[in-house]
Amino acid sequence: MVRVRTEAKRDAILDTAVEVFKERGLDGASMSEIASRLGGSKATLYGYFPSKEELFVHVALRVAGKQIRGMYEDLEARATDDPQRVLTEFGKRLLHRVLAEDATTAHRLAVAHGRIGNLGRIFYDAGPGKAVEAFTRYIDAATKAGRLHAANPGVAAHHLLALLESEIAYRRSLQFGEAISASEIDQCVDRAVPVFLAAYAAPLTGDKAT
Repeated sequence: MVRVRTEAKRDAILDTAVEVFKERGLDGASMSEIASRLGGSKATLYGYFPSKEELFVHVALRVAGKQIRGMYEDLEARATDDPQRVLTEFGKRLLHRVLAEDATTAHRLAVAHGRIGNLGRIFYDAGPGKAVEAFTRYIDAATKAGRLHAANPGVAAHHLLALLESEIAYRRSLQFGEAISASEIDQCVDRAVPVFLAAYAAPLTGDKAT
């Protein structure tokens, strides 16, 4: 008999896994407990998610995605606003979410197990890839509005994300030093955005110079 995978079942697994990971953490949680709470078997669970690590990454991306989806929509809508204010506000909100414990753990797992089940690609597409897409749309719209000047919005989007993460990338990946404080995150963004705008801000003329 062929087991049919369904989106509803996948969602049920993720919903249950969210609760177990919240209660137990990555190390304390087990696939057995998640399966038990679902009322199914571990075999079914592994049919959807080959490992606990992969399941955790999907859970983290699901939680983060719900929290930042509205942020991305709001970003493009502000294409005519002052880009320094927009990118500073958005950059801080984004980095605070990226550096939350669950997202940081998911990032490390994706790096460590990236080739297993295509986990690295899955993490990129649902995480950094979404940020690049949102930045690309915003930069394109802001360029058309005369606020930015980017011949290739996609490249500019990669530059922006890299600048925002430039001071924290190695600390997050290699797990050295103390946790990055909220004030440090804000300072990183405050330094990164002017560097981006030095390259991509549109010259201000006429009434835009006020």
